[in-house]
Amino acid sequence: MTADVRAAMLETLIEPLAAIGRAPADVPDDLDLLAEGVIDSFGLLELISSLEDRYATVLDFSELPPGELTVVGPLTRHLAAQIEG
Repeated sequence: MTADVRAAMLETLIEPLAAIGRAPADVPDDLDLLAEGVIDSFGLLELISSLEDRYATVLDFSELPPGELTVVGPLTRHLAAQIEG
């Protein structure tokens, strides 16, 4: 499930990733989407909304440390765990 969630998340971000010279397959787990300029705070909300729609769920971020909210690996694992329920 984690690989599927990661692919879905990065597919949503394909254009902003390309703008910084990255393909989804080349994104490391430690890439901070906010710090690298892939998304801004509004982009994060759009990403979360897109994933909630895709997986028909409401995601809860209360257990994810704020510093990991925009880092690909921790965010992906957190989302996958919630989606798997």
